[in-house]
Amino acid sequence: MRKILLASLALGLALAQEPRVVGVYTLPPTPIRALNPFLSPQEVEAALKAGWPTAERPSLGSGLFYLGNGRFLGVTDRGPNGDCPGGKFFPLPRFAPTLAFFRLEGDALRLERALPLRNLGGKPLTGLPNRPGEDIPFADKACQSRLPLDPDGLDVEDVAVTPGGGFWLVEENSPSLVYADSRGRVLMRYTPKGVRLDTSYPTRDLLPALLALRRNNRGLENLALSGDGKTAWVLLQSPIGPTSDPAFDRSLVARAVRLDVSDPFRARVTGMYLVPFSDPQAYPKPNRPRDMKFSAALWLRGQEVLLLERAEGGARIFVVDFARATNLLDHPEGESLELDKAGVDYAAKGIALPERRLLLETWRLPEVDTDKLEGLALLEDGQTLALIDDNDFAITGKEGPNRVWLVRLGERLR
Repeated sequence: MRKILLASLALGLALAQEPRVVGVYTLPPTPIRALNPFLSPQEVEAALKAGWPTAERPSLGSGLFYLGNGRFLGVTDRGPNGDCPGGKFFPLPRFAPTLAFFRLEGDALRLERALPLRNLGGKPLTGLPNRPGEDIPFADKACQSRLPLDPDGLDVEDVAVTPGGGFWLVEENSPSLVYADSRGRVLMRYTPKGVRLDTSYPTRDLLPALLALRRNNRGLENLALSGDGKTAWVLLQSPIGPTSDPAFDRSLVARAVRLDVSDPFRARVTGMYLVPFSDPQAYPKPNRPRDMKFSAALWLRGQEVLLLERAEGGARIFVVDFARATNLLDHPEGESLELDKAGVDYAAKGIALPERRLLLETWRLPEVDTDKLEGLALLEDGQTLALIDDNDFAITGKEGPNRVWLVRLGERLR
Protein backbone atom coordinates (compact mmCIF):
# COMPACT_ATOMS: atom_id res chain seq x y z
CA MET A 1 0.00 0.00 0.00
CA ARG A 2 2.83 2.40 0.90
CA LYS A 3 4.52 1.71 -2.47
CA ILE A 4 1.27 2.41 -4.31
CA LEU A 5 0.79 5.67 -2.39
CA LEU A 6 4.35 6.82 -3.12
CA ALA A 7 3.92 5.93 -6.78
CA SER A 8 0.68 7.91 -6.91
CA LEU A 9 2.32 10.92 -5.30
CA ALA A 10 5.21 10.74 -7.75
CA LEU A 11 2.79 10.53 -10.68
CA GLY A 12 0.80 13.50 -9.35
CA LEU A 13 3.98 15.52 -8.98
CA ALA A 14 5.04 14.67 -12.53
CA LEU A 15 1.64 15.68 -13.89
CA ALA A 16 1.74 18.93 -11.93
CA GLN A 17 5.03 19.76 -13.60
CA GLU A 18 3.71 19.30 -17.12
CA PRO A 19 3.30 22.57 -19.08
CA ARG A 20 -0.30 23.77 -19.15
CA VAL A 21 -2.22 26.65 -20.73
CA VAL A 22 -3.48 29.10 -18.12
CA GLY A 23 -5.03 31.70 -20.43
CA VAL A 24 -6.04 32.38 -24.03
CA TYR A 25 -6.60 35.96 -25.22
CA THR A 26 -8.03 37.19 -28.52
CA LEU A 27 -7.68 40.50 -30.32
CA PRO A 28 -11.21 41.85 -30.96
CA PRO A 29 -12.05 43.34 -34.38
CA THR A 30 -9.53 46.16 -34.79
CA PRO A 31 -9.57 48.62 -37.72
CA ILE A 32 -6.27 48.75 -39.56
CA ARG A 33 -6.23 52.54 -39.08
CA ALA A 34 -5.85 51.91 -35.34
CA LEU A 35 -2.31 50.79 -36.23
CA ASN A 36 -1.67 53.25 -39.08
CA PRO A 37 -3.84 56.34 -38.47
CA PHE A 38 -2.22 58.15 -41.41
CA LEU A 39 -3.93 55.79 -43.86
CA SER A 40 -7.05 57.26 -45.46
CA PRO A 41 -10.42 55.50 -45.51
CA GLN A 42 -10.12 55.56 -49.31
CA GLU A 43 -6.85 53.59 -49.16
CA VAL A 44 -8.42 50.97 -46.94
CA GLU A 45 -11.42 50.68 -49.24
CA ALA A 46 -9.10 50.31 -52.23
CA ALA A 47 -7.20 47.55 -50.40
CA LEU A 48 -10.41 45.60 -49.93
CA LYS A 49 -11.17 45.93 -53.63
CA ALA A 50 -7.59 44.79 -54.41
CA GLY A 51 -8.18 41.40 -52.81
CA TRP A 52 -7.85 41.86 -49.03
CA PRO A 53 -10.91 40.20 -47.42
CA THR A 54 -11.04 42.19 -44.18
CA ALA A 55 -9.44 45.30 -42.70
CA GLU A 56 -10.29 44.47 -39.08
CA ARG A 57 -8.17 41.37 -38.38
CA PRO A 58 -4.57 42.61 -38.15
CA SER A 59 -1.65 40.74 -36.63
CA LEU A 60 0.48 42.14 -33.81
CA GLY A 61 2.34 38.85 -33.49
CA SER A 62 5.45 38.81 -35.65
CA GLY A 63 7.41 39.37 -32.44
CA LEU A 64 6.74 39.81 -28.73
CA PHE A 65 8.43 41.50 -25.77
CA TYR A 66 7.18 41.61 -22.19
CA LEU A 67 7.10 45.10 -20.67
CA GLY A 68 6.06 44.05 -17.16
CA ASN A 69 2.89 44.55 -15.13
CA GLY A 70 0.82 42.59 -17.62
CA ARG A 71 1.76 44.74 -20.61
CA PHE A 72 3.39 43.61 -23.85
CA LEU A 73 4.93 44.97 -26.99
CA GLY A 74 4.04 43.21 -30.22
CA VAL A 75 5.17 44.08 -33.72
CA THR A 76 3.65 43.73 -37.16
CA ASP A 77 5.51 42.57 -40.22
CA ARG A 78 5.23 44.23 -43.65
CA GLY A 79 1.44 44.20 -43.53
CA PRO A 80 -1.18 42.44 -45.61
CA ASN A 81 0.35 40.58 -48.53
CA GLY A 82 -0.50 37.55 -50.61
CA ASP A 83 1.21 35.25 -53.06
CA CYS A 84 1.85 36.08 -56.70
CA PRO A 85 3.95 34.23 -59.27
CA GLY A 86 7.47 35.47 -58.57
CA GLY A 87 6.37 37.87 -55.87
CA LYS A 88 3.72 39.17 -53.50
CA PHE A 89 0.75 41.49 -53.80
CA PHE A 90 0.45 44.36 -51.33
CA PRO A 91 -3.15 45.66 -51.28
CA LEU A 92 -2.18 48.34 -48.76
CA PRO A 93 1.30 49.34 -49.97
CA ARG A 94 1.66 52.33 -47.64
CA PHE A 95 1.18 50.19 -44.54
CA ALA A 96 3.98 50.88 -42.05
CA PRO A 97 5.36 48.12 -39.81
CA THR A 98 4.12 49.02 -36.36
CA LEU A 99 5.06 48.59 -32.71
CA ALA A 100 1.87 47.64 -30.85
CA PHE A 101 1.56 48.10 -27.09
CA PHE A 102 -1.16 45.97 -25.50
CA ARG A 103 -2.39 44.35 -22.30
CA LEU A 104 -4.34 41.20 -21.52
CA GLU A 105 -7.76 41.87 -20.03
CA GLY A 106 -10.43 39.28 -19.36
CA ASP A 107 -10.07 37.02 -22.38
CA ALA A 108 -9.09 39.85 -24.73
CA LEU A 109 -5.92 41.34 -26.11
CA ARG A 110 -6.43 45.13 -25.70
CA LEU A 111 -4.45 47.48 -27.93
CA GLU A 112 -3.25 50.50 -25.94
CA ARG A 113 -1.00 52.35 -28.37
CA ALA A 114 0.41 51.92 -31.85
CA LEU A 115 3.74 53.33 -33.01
CA PRO A 116 4.34 53.07 -36.78
CA LEU A 117 8.02 53.01 -37.76
CA ARG A 118 9.27 56.15 -39.49
CA ASN A 119 12.38 57.65 -41.03
CA LEU A 120 14.29 60.53 -39.47
CA GLY A 121 11.98 63.05 -41.12
CA GLY A 122 8.90 61.39 -39.64
CA LYS A 123 7.68 59.75 -42.86
CA PRO A 124 6.11 56.33 -42.23
CA LEU A 125 8.10 53.44 -43.66
CA THR A 126 6.64 50.66 -45.79
CA GLY A 127 7.14 46.92 -45.80
CA LEU A 128 7.94 46.72 -49.51
CA PRO A 129 10.99 44.80 -50.77
CA ASN A 130 14.25 46.73 -51.02
CA ARG A 131 16.12 45.61 -54.11
CA PRO A 132 16.00 43.58 -57.34
CA GLY A 133 16.14 39.85 -56.82
CA GLU A 134 13.67 39.91 -53.94
CA ASP A 135 9.93 39.36 -54.32
CA ILE A 136 8.36 41.45 -57.08
CA PRO A 137 5.73 43.64 -55.39
CA PHE A 138 2.32 43.84 -57.05
CA ALA A 139 -0.58 46.16 -56.26
CA ASP A 140 -3.41 43.63 -56.20
CA LYS A 141 -4.47 40.02 -56.38
CA ALA A 142 -4.38 40.07 -60.19
CA CYS A 143 -0.56 40.24 -59.94
CA GLN A 144 -0.27 42.49 -63.00
CA SER A 145 0.44 46.01 -61.76
CA ARG A 146 3.91 46.31 -60.24
CA LEU A 147 4.75 48.50 -57.27
CA PRO A 148 8.11 50.24 -56.89
CA LEU A 149 10.81 48.79 -54.68
CA ASP A 150 11.52 50.73 -51.48
CA PRO A 151 15.08 50.70 -50.03
CA ASP A 152 13.61 51.93 -46.72
CA GLY A 153 11.12 49.06 -46.49
CA LEU A 154 11.24 46.73 -43.48
CA ASP A 155 9.64 43.32 -43.00
CA VAL A 156 9.93 43.27 -39.21
CA GLU A 157 9.90 39.89 -37.45
CA ASP A 158 11.04 40.40 -33.85
CA VAL A 159 11.52 43.21 -31.33
CA ALA A 160 13.27 43.99 -28.04
CA VAL A 161 13.24 47.10 -25.86
CA THR A 162 16.53 48.63 -24.71
CA PRO A 163 17.07 49.74 -21.10
CA GLY A 164 17.00 53.33 -22.40
CA GLY A 165 13.61 52.92 -24.07
CA GLY A 166 14.69 52.48 -27.68
CA PHE A 167 13.98 49.43 -29.82
CA TRP A 168 16.00 46.78 -31.60
CA LEU A 169 14.26 44.95 -34.44
CA VAL A 170 15.18 42.30 -36.98
CA GLU A 171 13.68 42.12 -40.44
CA GLU A 172 13.68 39.84 -43.47
CA ASN A 173 14.00 42.04 -46.54
CA SER A 174 17.75 42.50 -46.78
CA PRO A 175 17.97 41.04 -43.97
CA SER A 176 18.79 43.56 -41.25
CA LEU A 177 19.18 44.49 -37.61
CA VAL A 178 17.50 47.86 -36.95
CA TYR A 179 17.73 50.39 -34.14
CA ALA A 180 14.86 52.82 -33.54
CA ASP A 181 14.29 55.49 -30.92
CA SER A 182 11.39 55.76 -28.49
CA ARG A 183 9.32 57.56 -31.15
CA GLY A 184 9.78 54.75 -33.66
CA ARG A 185 12.24 56.62 -35.87
CA VAL A 186 14.88 54.38 -37.45
CA LEU A 187 18.30 55.69 -36.42
CA MET A 188 20.49 52.86 -37.77
CA ARG A 189 20.11 49.77 -39.92
CA TYR A 190 22.75 47.04 -40.19
CA THR A 191 22.77 44.92 -43.36
CA PRO A 192 25.08 42.08 -44.47
CA LYS A 193 28.43 43.07 -45.92
CA GLY A 194 28.04 44.00 -49.57
CA VAL A 195 24.35 44.89 -49.22
CA ARG A 196 24.34 48.66 -49.58
CA LEU A 197 20.97 50.36 -49.67
CA ASP A 198 20.14 53.94 -50.64
CA THR A 199 18.02 54.57 -47.54
CA SER A 200 16.74 57.82 -46.09
CA TYR A 201 18.21 56.86 -42.70
CA PRO A 202 21.74 55.67 -41.77
CA THR A 203 22.65 52.17 -42.94
CA ARG A 204 25.89 50.18 -42.53
CA ASP A 205 26.76 46.83 -44.12
CA LEU A 206 28.21 45.23 -41.00
CA LEU A 207 26.62 41.79 -40.62
CA PRO A 208 28.31 38.62 -41.96
CA ALA A 209 27.97 38.47 -45.75
CA LEU A 210 26.54 34.93 -45.53
CA LEU A 211 23.26 36.30 -44.17
CA ALA A 212 22.52 37.84 -47.57
CA LEU A 213 22.25 34.27 -48.91
CA ARG A 214 19.13 33.68 -46.86
CA ARG A 215 16.29 31.98 -48.69
CA ASN A 216 13.50 34.15 -50.04
CA ASN A 217 11.21 35.32 -47.21
CA ARG A 218 13.42 33.49 -44.69
CA GLY A 219 15.57 36.31 -43.32
CA LEU A 220 16.36 37.41 -39.77
CA GLU A 221 13.40 36.27 -37.72
CA ASN A 222 14.75 36.00 -34.16
CA LEU A 223 16.17 38.55 -31.73
CA ALA A 224 17.31 38.08 -28.14
CA LEU A 225 18.65 41.09 -26.22
CA SER A 226 20.56 40.69 -22.95
CA GLY A 227 19.11 42.28 -19.84
CA ASP A 228 21.73 45.03 -19.80
CA GLY A 229 21.04 45.81 -23.46
CA LYS A 230 24.66 45.27 -24.48
CA THR A 231 24.47 41.96 -26.36
CA ALA A 232 22.11 40.96 -29.16
CA TRP A 233 21.64 37.51 -30.65
CA VAL A 234 20.04 37.35 -34.10
CA LEU A 235 19.12 34.17 -35.99
CA LEU A 236 17.99 33.36 -39.48
CA GLN A 237 14.64 31.70 -39.84
CA SER A 238 15.92 28.84 -41.99
CA PRO A 239 19.06 27.29 -43.46
CA ILE A 240 20.83 29.25 -46.17
CA GLY A 241 21.56 28.06 -49.69
CA PRO A 242 19.28 27.15 -52.60
CA THR A 243 16.72 24.41 -52.10
CA SER A 244 17.34 23.42 -55.74
CA ASP A 245 20.62 21.89 -54.51
CA PRO A 246 19.86 18.71 -52.49
CA ALA A 247 22.86 19.32 -50.23
CA PHE A 248 21.30 22.59 -49.07
CA ASP A 249 17.69 21.45 -49.30
CA ARG A 250 18.37 18.78 -46.67
CA SER A 251 20.26 21.18 -44.39
CA LEU A 252 19.16 21.32 -40.76
CA VAL A 253 21.27 24.19 -39.40
CA ALA A 254 20.73 27.94 -39.32
CA ARG A 255 23.19 30.76 -38.73
CA ALA A 256 23.15 32.80 -35.52
CA VAL A 257 25.12 36.01 -34.95
CA ARG A 258 26.11 37.65 -31.66
CA LEU A 259 26.71 41.40 -31.57
CA ASP A 260 27.99 43.92 -29.08
CA VAL A 261 25.36 46.69 -29.27
CA SER A 262 26.60 48.72 -26.29
CA ASP A 263 26.81 51.63 -28.73
CA PRO A 264 23.82 51.24 -31.06
CA PHE A 265 25.55 53.31 -33.72
CA ARG A 266 28.76 51.27 -33.66
CA ALA A 267 27.62 47.69 -33.27
CA ARG A 268 30.26 44.96 -33.54
CA VAL A 269 29.86 41.35 -34.61
CA THR A 270 31.43 39.21 -31.86
CA GLY A 271 30.27 35.72 -32.76
CA MET A 272 28.72 33.50 -35.40
CA TYR A 273 27.33 30.02 -34.77
CA LEU A 274 25.43 27.15 -36.34
CA VAL A 275 22.20 26.19 -34.57
CA PRO A 276 20.69 22.74 -35.27
CA PHE A 277 17.04 22.09 -36.03
CA SER A 278 15.09 19.06 -34.87
CA ASP A 279 14.64 16.04 -37.06
CA PRO A 280 11.46 16.91 -39.03
CA GLN A 281 10.06 13.52 -38.01
CA ALA A 282 9.81 14.80 -34.43
CA TYR A 283 6.68 16.70 -35.49
CA PRO A 284 3.21 15.15 -35.66
CA LYS A 285 2.69 16.11 -39.33
CA PRO A 286 4.92 15.30 -42.32
CA ASN A 287 7.73 17.84 -42.76
CA ARG A 288 10.84 18.21 -44.88
CA PRO A 289 14.05 19.92 -43.73
CA ARG A 290 13.05 23.00 -45.76
CA ASP A 291 9.88 23.30 -43.64
CA MET A 292 11.78 23.88 -40.40
CA LYS A 293 11.87 27.43 -39.04
CA PHE A 294 13.13 29.34 -36.03
CA SER A 295 10.52 32.03 -35.34
CA ALA A 296 11.14 33.69 -31.96
CA ALA A 297 13.87 34.11 -29.36
CA LEU A 298 14.50 35.71 -25.99
CA TRP A 299 17.53 35.99 -23.74
CA LEU A 300 17.57 34.04 -20.48
CA ARG A 301 21.00 34.51 -18.89
CA GLY A 302 24.65 34.51 -19.88
CA GLN A 303 24.80 32.78 -23.24
CA GLU A 304 21.46 30.99 -22.91
CA VAL A 305 18.63 31.86 -25.29
CA LEU A 306 15.08 30.57 -25.46
CA LEU A 307 14.28 29.61 -29.05
CA LEU A 308 10.98 28.73 -30.71
CA GLU A 309 11.22 26.23 -33.57
CA ARG A 310 8.18 25.45 -35.67
CA ALA A 311 6.97 23.37 -38.59
CA GLU A 312 3.71 21.86 -39.78
CA GLY A 313 1.94 20.52 -36.74
CA GLY A 314 3.17 22.87 -34.03
CA ALA A 315 6.21 24.28 -32.30
CA ARG A 316 9.00 23.11 -30.03
CA ILE A 317 10.65 25.49 -27.54
CA PHE A 318 14.25 24.97 -26.47
CA VAL A 319 16.80 26.43 -24.12
CA VAL A 320 19.86 26.91 -26.34
CA ASP A 321 23.23 27.33 -24.64
CA PHE A 322 26.05 28.85 -26.71
CA ALA A 323 28.64 28.70 -23.91
CA ARG A 324 30.54 25.70 -25.34
CA ALA A 325 29.62 26.24 -28.99
CA THR A 326 32.33 27.05 -31.52
CA ASN A 327 32.53 30.70 -32.51
CA LEU A 328 32.89 30.42 -36.27
CA LEU A 329 34.62 33.79 -36.44
CA ASP A 330 37.60 31.92 -35.00
CA HIS A 331 37.34 28.92 -37.32
CA PRO A 332 39.15 28.79 -40.69
CA GLU A 333 36.01 27.51 -42.44
CA GLY A 334 33.59 29.66 -40.46
CA GLU A 335 32.34 31.65 -43.43
CA SER A 336 32.26 28.72 -45.85
CA LEU A 337 28.93 27.65 -47.29
CA GLU A 338 30.16 24.07 -47.01
CA LEU A 339 29.24 24.17 -43.32
CA ASP A 340 25.60 24.81 -44.19
CA LYS A 341 25.17 21.67 -46.28
CA ALA A 342 23.52 18.49 -45.03
CA GLY A 343 25.67 15.69 -43.67
CA VAL A 344 28.64 17.74 -42.40
CA ASP A 345 30.70 16.01 -39.71
CA TYR A 346 31.11 19.00 -37.41
CA ALA A 347 33.08 17.10 -34.79
CA ALA A 348 35.68 16.14 -37.41
CA LYS A 349 36.06 19.83 -38.22
CA GLY A 350 36.44 20.78 -34.57
CA ILE A 351 33.06 22.52 -34.46
CA ALA A 352 30.77 22.18 -31.46
CA LEU A 353 27.12 23.09 -31.92
CA PRO A 354 25.21 24.78 -29.09
CA GLU A 355 23.51 22.55 -26.56
CA ARG A 356 19.71 22.36 -26.74
CA ARG A 357 17.23 21.31 -24.06
CA LEU A 358 13.58 20.75 -24.99
CA LEU A 359 11.02 22.53 -22.81
CA LEU A 360 7.72 22.34 -24.61
CA GLU A 361 5.89 20.85 -27.60
CA THR A 362 2.78 22.85 -28.35
CA TRP A 363 0.81 20.03 -29.96
CA ARG A 364 0.59 18.47 -26.50
CA LEU A 365 -1.50 21.48 -25.42
CA PRO A 366 -4.95 21.21 -27.07
CA GLU A 367 -5.63 24.93 -26.57
CA VAL A 368 -2.71 25.87 -28.84
CA ASP A 369 -4.37 25.02 -32.14
CA THR A 370 -1.96 26.75 -34.53
CA ASP A 371 1.52 26.08 -35.88
CA LYS A 372 2.14 29.74 -36.79
CA LEU A 373 3.54 31.00 -33.49
CA GLU A 374 6.02 33.82 -34.06
CA GLY A 375 6.60 35.50 -30.71
CA LEU A 376 7.37 34.51 -27.13
CA ALA A 377 8.01 36.30 -23.86
CA LEU A 378 8.69 35.29 -20.25
CA LEU A 379 6.69 36.81 -17.40
CA GLU A 380 7.99 38.02 -14.02
CA ASP A 381 7.59 34.66 -12.32
CA GLY A 382 10.17 33.16 -14.68
CA GLN A 383 7.82 30.23 -15.27
CA THR A 384 4.98 31.56 -17.44
CA LEU A 385 5.50 31.92 -21.19
CA ALA A 386 3.44 34.13 -23.45
CA LEU A 387 3.10 32.90 -27.04
CA ILE A 388 1.57 34.92 -29.87
CA ASP A 389 0.54 33.90 -33.36
CA ASP A 390 0.76 35.67 -36.71
CA ASN A 391 -2.53 35.46 -38.60
CA ASP A 392 -1.12 37.15 -41.74
CA PHE A 393 -3.65 39.98 -41.51
CA ALA A 394 -6.29 37.43 -42.60
CA ILE A 395 -5.08 37.75 -46.19
CA THR A 396 -7.17 34.78 -47.37
CA GLY A 397 -10.13 35.56 -45.09
CA LYS A 398 -9.86 32.12 -43.48
CA GLU A 399 -7.42 33.12 -40.73
CA GLY A 400 -8.83 33.78 -37.29
CA PRO A 401 -8.03 36.77 -35.08
CA ASN A 402 -4.65 37.33 -33.45
CA ARG A 403 -4.24 35.40 -30.16
CA VAL A 404 -1.96 35.11 -27.13
CA TRP A 405 -1.55 31.99 -24.99
CA LEU A 406 -0.10 31.95 -21.47
CA VAL A 407 1.64 28.66 -20.72
CA ARG A 408 2.76 27.69 -17.23
CA LEU A 409 5.96 25.65 -17.48
CA GLY A 410 6.96 22.84 -15.16
CA GLU A 411 10.08 24.76 -14.06
CA ARG A 412 11.38 28.26 -13.49
CA LEU A 413 13.69 29.57 -16.19
CA ARG A 414 14.88 32.57 -14.16
